[in-house]
Amino acid sequence: MSAEPEVVIVAWTVILLLARLMYRCLSSFSCRSFNDVHPFLLPVEQEALYGTFHPEAEEMFRKKLSPREFREVQWKRFHLAIHYCDMISNNASVLFAWTRYERRVNWQALDAESRETLVALREKSIQCRTAAFVIRLHLRWWLLRMQLFPFLAVPSFQRLLSAGSADMISFYDQAKSLAESFSLVYGEGYHQKLAEALQS
Repeated sequence: MSAEPEVVIVAWTVILLLARLMYRCLSSFSCRSFNDVHPFLLPVEQEALYGTFHPEAEEMFRKKLSPREFREVQWKRFHLAIHYCDMISNNASVLFAWTRYERRVNWQALDAESRETLVALREKSIQCRTAAFVIRLHLRWWLLRMQLFPFLAVPSFQRLLSAGSADMISFYDQAKSLAESFSLVYGEGYHQKLAEALQS
């Protein structure tokens, strides 16, 4: 009898997850052509991205601030890092969807070099999304841990390096570069438009 509330909670969780998955499948972007890429890219400021994940900034805060102040700053930095993971994941998803369109619609019209670039872009987009998912998972767990166990030491961005935070940023940089290279297939004007969307 005591297990009934837990069963109800698990059942509702599964139902909500399935409903969300079904909604995403039914309402997802049908086909992302080259014209549907740059309007959906989010601006990611590169310097701020590096600064957020770099452990050096953390050490400066740790030395300058009291333990309580450091905890508050680190809490905000974790939220900011999750925000950047979301933006990177969004952009990688947009680029990945573009590669699917190009493979399905324009593959035969592409030369060997463009095909190679497209395949590499697809690979880097997948790697970037996967890395962002892993890093975001770590950060969300840390936020939860800080609330549930306030007596434990504040987690460090240094530990994210071994989880792949530097790899995530590297994959994103490579994906951006490959997208810019591939965009030349549609001419210099489109290349400039995409480059501006990615560099903003």
